[in-house]
Amino acid sequence: MPEGENAVPAGIDHARGAEPTIVRRRLVTPKDHAILEARAAGAQVLEGRYAVRKYMGDVADANLYEVVETAPNLFLTAGITEVLKLATGATATAFSSSNARLCVGDSSTSASAGQTDLQASTNKLRKLVDGTPSVSTNSVTFTATFGTGDANFAWNEVGVANAASSGAMWSRTVAALGTKSSAASWVLTWTLSIS
Repeated sequence: MPEGENAVPAGIDHARGAEPTIVRRRLVTPKDHAILEARAAGAQVLEGRYAVRKYMGDVADANLYEVVETAPNLFLTAGITEVLKLATGATATAFSSSNARLCVGDSSTSASAGQTDLQASTNKLRKLVDGTPSVSTNSVTFTATFGTGDANFAWNEVGVANAASSGAMWSRTVAALGTKSSAASWVLTWTLSIS
């Protein structure tokens, strides 16, 4: 099948009638080593990572063809300030089910703590989370589903924000996650843990 919007993505093998092969990738940077070293030294580490689960067509276990996990994200000054305000009871906007957005864009501009949004000028989307962020022990997970009609462009940056526009962006990561097409649904998660 020729490459293009309707091409079968890498990882799916329909020709032999066997179960599809799911490709799993974890992107690694020097931050991974630094986190391991910090834990080995007895430090507590605040770590955020994004993961995208890619489905051919609709979201269904049988349609899953790839899972990609990013290296640890960069926390942004504006977002951390917002979280600290929330922790101290100051006026701030929570990252809740009614306003938290997982964000995707096509810019590959390096992440910097002073950024307040994704860096893409046109191809970017903030998607409301699927429901209440899940809190378990020392972690919280946000999930958003990007259906076949959503964010069909190269995913080079991801983030989490507390508004449909403006607001505070808590983190941003730059990673080549692939190009989403209208033939696919992708589910993006962001997990923040303290350990």
